Amino acid sequence: MSKRAIDSQNIGSSFKRYKSVTISIAVFLLFASGVMYAATHISGQIQEYQVQIDAAGVLSDSSYDVLVAVQSVHQEMLEQELSKGRRHEGGDDAVAEQQAALTEAVQSFDEMFTKLEQGGDYDIIRGVDWVEPLSSSETIAVLQKIKTIWQQRKPDIQTLAEYKPTNINHDLIHDMTTFTPEEQGVIYEEIDKIIVALNADIAKKTDTLHWVQRSGIAASLIYFLFFIGFFMRRLSKSDEKAEIARRETDEIMQTVNNGLFLLDKDLNIGSQYSAELERLWGKKELGGKNMLDVLSDMVDSQENLETAGSFVNQLYNPRTKERLIRSLNPLIRTQMTVTNDAGVKETRYLDFKFNRVYQGQEISHVLVSVSDVSDAVRLEEKIQREREQSDLQLEMLGSILKTDPNMMADFIANTEKRNQSINEKLKEPVRVQSDFFNKLLFIFREVHGLKGDASSLGLQGFVVIAENLEHTLKDLQSRNKLTGEDFLPLTVSLEELFSLTQTIGDLSQRIIGNNVPISPSAATKSEPVKTQLNKFVAEVAERNGKLVDFTCIGMDNISFNINTRTNLRELAIQLLRNSIVHGIEEPDERVGKHKLPAGHLRVEMRENDDSVLLSVQDDGTGIDLEKIRQKLAKEGFHSLETIRNMDAKSLIKQIFVPGFSTRDHSDEDAGRGVGMDIVHDRVKQMNGKISIATRAGAYTRVTIMVPKNH
Repeated sequence: MSKRAIDSQNIGSSFKRYKSVTISIAVFLLFASGVMYAATHISGQIQEYQVQIDAAGVLSDSSYDVLVAVQSVHQEMLEQELSKGRRHEGGDDAVAEQQAALTEAVQSFDEMFTKLEQGGDYDIIRGVDWVEPLSSSETIAVLQKIKTIWQQRKPDIQTLAEYKPTNINHDLIHDMTTFTPEEQGVIYEEIDKIIVALNADIAKKTDTLHWVQRSGIAASLIYFLFFIGFFMRRLSKSDEKAEIARRETDEIMQTVNNGLFLLDKDLNIGSQYSAELERLWGKKELGGKNMLDVLSDMVDSQENLETAGSFVNQLYNPRTKERLIRSLNPLIRTQMTVTNDAGVKETRYLDFKFNRVYQGQEISHVLVSVSDVSDAVRLEEKIQREREQSDLQLEMLGSILKTDPNMMADFIANTEKRNQSINEKLKEPVRVQSDFFNKLLFIFREVHGLKGDASSLGLQGFVVIAENLEHTLKDLQSRNKLTGEDFLPLTVSLEELFSLTQTIGDLSQRIIGNNVPISPSAATKSEPVKTQLNKFVAEVAERNGKLVDFTCIGMDNISFNINTRTNLRELAIQLLRNSIVHGIEEPDERVGKHKLPAGHLRVEMRENDDSVLLSVQDDGTGIDLEKIRQKLAKEGFHSLETIRNMDAKSLIKQIFVPGFSTRDHSDEDAGRGVGMDIVHDRVKQMNGKISIATRAGAYTRVTIMVPKNH
C-alpha cells in the first residue's frame, strides 16, 4: 500500500473516530450563530426605531421654531408700523432677520419631514449616519395627516416670510398668528402619536430580544452539560485504561535489578560493581575502564556521551546544585544496542541515575545506577497514546469554548519563530565575554515577549515556563563572568518551552486544521484581539490591585499584513501592562487626587496614509522624572553629574535602556527592565518611530508609527 493511501486511510479513520464530536461542534456553532444573528437583527431594528424617535423629536422642534418665527415676524412688523413717523433704527433689518429665521425653520421642517417619509442622511446622533423611513401603517397615516396640515399652511407662511414691511397684510398675519398655534398643537399631538407607536414597537422588539437571549443561554447551557457529560464518560474510560497500564509499569519497575558502580573524576568505573551491570551492558570485566569508552559502540549519538561527560563533571563541581542539574541528565532512557547472553544484538532502553558520594565535605565519587526500562518504555508508549487521546479531547473542549482559533494559530506561529530564533542565537560562536551577555539579552527579550502573548491568551503553562526562564536569565546577568557551562540550567526550561510549543501545535492542527481562512465579513463581526486585550487588562489590573476602564479601538483591523498586526499586538500588550503597573494609581490614591477610582486606559490603532499609528494612553500619574533620576543613581547607570544635567527628554529615553526599571521588585508583570526595551527594539526593527507625551499627575501617551506593510 502506498504512503498516500495509508495517509488517506488514517485521515478517514480519524474522521470516523471524531465524527460525533465534529457533528456536535458544528450543530453548536450553527445554533450559536443563529442566536447571534437573530439578536443582532432585532437590535438593529430597535436602533432604527430609536433614530426615528429622535428624528420625530427634531421634527417637533422644527415645528415649534416655525411658530416662534411667525410670532417674531409679526411682532417686528407691528413695531415697524408703529414707528412710522419716528426714527426706528434697524427696523427693516430686524424684520428681515426674523423672516430669514422663519425661512430656515420652514426648510428644516421640510428636510426632517422628508427624512421620516423617505429616509435620508442623519448625523445628529453620534455613530448614526442614516434614518430609515417610517414603515408601519399607523405611523405613515399620522405622517400623512401632518403633511396635509403643513401643505395647507406652508404657502401662507412662505408669503409671510417674503412680505415687505411697507406692504403688510394684517388679515393674513392675524389669521396666521391665531390659527398657527392651533395647528401647531395638532402637529405636536400627531408627532407624539408617532413617538408612542415607535416606543411600543421598541418594547415589543425588546421583549423578543430578551426571549431570544434567554432561550439561547438556556439551550447553550443544556447543550454544554450534555457535551461535558458525553466526553467525561469517554475520558473516564481512557483514564481507567491509563491507570491499568501505569500499575503494570510500577510492578515491572519493582522487579528490575539495577546495575550499580562508582565513577571517579576521570569517568573511570570502580573495581566493584553489580553483576547485573554486565548483563545490562553485555560486556565483562568493566572495572577500571572509562565509562564513555565502554558505551561508545552501544549508543548511536556520540554527542550524548560528550554531554554525559560534561554532566558528570558538573556533579564534581561543589558550586553546582545537584537538584538543579539532575533533570539535565542526558542518559535517561537511552536507546542502546546490547549483545545479550545468546550473543545476539538487541535494542534496550537503559536509564542512568547519578548521585554524589561524599567523604566528609568532599565529593569523592559519583554513584551510578543503571536499570533496564525497555518494558516500561513500551508500556508508557501505550500510556502516552491513551493520554494523548484524553488530552486531545480536553483540549478540543477548551479550544472551542475559550480560545479564538486564529489567535491560537497566530500565537503558535510566533512562539515557533521565537524558539527558532533562540536556538539559532544559542548556536552562535562566542569570541568575547560580551557575546555571552548579548545572548542573554536576546533570549530575555524573546521570552518576555512570549510571556506577554501567553498571559494575554490565558496560557498559564507558557507563563510559568517564561517566569522560570526570566529568573534564570536574571541570575546569569548578575554575574561578572560567564562560561558555556553556565547556560546548562537554561536548557531545562527551554526544552520544556519547545516541547509545550510542539504539543499545543499538534493539538491545534488536529482540532482546527493547518489553515483556517477568515472571510472579511466574519472578521468585521468578531473582534478577537479586542476580546483578548480586554481579558488581559482585567487580569493585570486585578493582580496589581487597580481598577481600569479600558477602551480598545482598531486592534482587529485586518487590512494590515500579519507581521504588522502581530508585532503591533505584542507592542500593545507590553505598553498596556506598563500603563497599568507604572501609570494608573491604586483606587484610594486616585480618589485622593480627585480622580475617579478607575483609571482610563485607551489603546487605538489606525491607518494614516502609508503608515500605522498605535497609541496607548492612560490618565495615571505620568512619568516621574525624579524617580528616574534616583533609580539611575542607585543602579549606577551614569555618573551623578551626568544624571543631574539630564533634561526631561533625556530622562524619558532612559526607560528604553535594557535592564532599567523604576520598580524595586519584580513579579509576573514588571520589574525586570525588559518591557520597554522590547518596545524600542521592535519599533526599530519595523523601521518605525516612537514618541512619548506625559504630564505629571495627569496622563502618559505612547505613540508608535510604523510602515503599514513592513
